[in-house]
Amino acid sequence: MNKKIKMACIYVILALQAVITIYPLIWMILSSLKDNVSFFVDPWSLPKEPRFYNYVTAWQEGIQGYMLNSVFITVLTIVIVILISCAFSFMVARFPFKGGNLLVSLFFAGMMIPVHCTLIPLYSIMNRLGWVDHLIALLFPYVASSIPMAVFLTYGHYQQLPKELEEAATIDGCSIIQMFVRIFLPLAKPVISTSTILTAIGIWNEFIFANILITNPDYKTLPVGLLSLKGTYNTNYAAMSAALVLSALPIIAIYIAMSGRIQAGMVTGAVKS
Repeated sequence: MNKKIKMACIYVILALQAVITIYPLIWMILSSLKDNVSFFVDPWSLPKEPRFYNYVTAWQEGIQGYMLNSVFITVLTIVIVILISCAFSFMVARFPFKGGNLLVSLFFAGMMIPVHCTLIPLYSIMNRLGWVDHLIALLFPYVASSIPMAVFLTYGHYQQLPKELEEAATIDGCSIIQMFVRIFLPLAKPVISTSTILTAIGIWNEFIFANILITNPDYKTLPVGLLSLKGTYNTNYAAMSAALVLSALPIIAIYIAMSGRIQAGMVTGAVKS
């Protein structure tokens, strides 16, 4: 009986957590289908006449350009982070060398440093290089802030793989590069999926670097570009809600596509085989 009561309490808590998590998304979708008057007069009601034109308005206000910039910098960051973290973790975990553990410790220490504390020196460096107002100015801090977590995941994964894998590959005549590309990289799909979604969420939603390093409207990313929908004297909040829905869709799609591997990637390396 006590066990049933305990399980019931757990389910109630989980249900409340689900409602708290999902409700803002539902409210945002419903708000995107109202007009601006209904948004303020009765913000909690269902839309009487769904206004899908809000999505057209949001798109025509320039959100498509900001979204393309975000997609470009996010995809490029993910590719670089995955390649560097997997290659580094593979070499350190499978072929230990002097100073390798120190390098891993330095990457792990990077997880404890708030990335935005480097904003002032980073802006100074980018300004001297003439990279301010270009997407490349965002690439370096994004990659640097994302690699520590990716190394943390991939290093633990490669450590727990059996030694027989590389021995069999060596017998078959594989070079180290072939061994990495053909065997160890495909085996890292769970942690690659986890690193991809964590990196994508962080880069897609990043605001401070994008707001400081990019002032040219042609290179603004989505979080900064959404501010353009806010007028000085009047703001179409229904259209802004539609823009927020559009901006959330890619991340939701990525999470749904990779959700099956995320949990496996998070626990990989917890126990050595």
